[in-house]
Amino acid sequence: MMTLEEYLTPDPNLRAPRPCPEFMPDPPPSLASREMSLHSAISVHGYTFIDGRKVWYEAILERCCALLARLRPDVIEVAEQQPAVTYVDDTGRERQHKFDFRFTLVGGARILTAVKPSALVAKTGIDRTVELIAEQISPAIADYVLLFTEKKLSQVDLFNAEVVHMATRDEWPEDDAQLAKIIRKLKGEITIGELVEDSGLGGYGYDAVIRAIDAGHIRLVEYRRLEFDALVTRAVARQR
Repeated sequence: MMTLEEYLTPDPNLRAPRPCPEFMPDPPPSLASREMSLHSAISVHGYTFIDGRKVWYEAILERCCALLARLRPDVIEVAEQQPAVTYVDDTGRERQHKFDFRFTLVGGARILTAVKPSALVAKTGIDRTVELIAEQISPAIADYVLLFTEKKLSQVDLFNAEVVHMATRDEWPEDDAQLAKIIRKLKGEITIGELVEDSGLGGYGYDAVIRAIDAGHIRLVEYRRLEFDALVTRAVARQR
């Protein structure tokens, strides 16, 4: 049985908390066009931080969509709940629809995305709404319009999106610099686990490797989960 003294002994594998700075600036505000709330009786509401900015979601599927977009190397901005888009329905009536996200790509293209469980697509008619808006929308508002359902998800994508999100929440530039020295000398393929071991950073080395993948310094050899036995190799760094 563990004694109280043993229980209170600090874990040597964990780093001491960083000292709090005297001034902590607020993160960039959400890009949502309306006031968001954590309270809902019918769905999960919350927010996460993507590239330092607060991004709200009003369903778990929306959170998954946002994290997957964050994982894409060509997406540079995730903006939720954009202003309503006006369109004309099949009866000639003018209507409005608010998309759940606007994703901005490296080249400047903007993608408005509606998120809906597949079971509700036919019932809500969202598929037809998206089709009509895609036909009528002005290029000044968006370049593409998409419908996202859980059928577009894969377990690999979800796992990797969560891993990248967790590893990039905090910055550890000293860890990244130490790993970068190893990556510069890297020839051929190596497993994530081997890189972690070579880094000498212990468990923190895994997060450093994931951040290196996210930054485009190394890449997966094949499409799979970001697990310790996954092979990676050097890659040309990208601009976010």
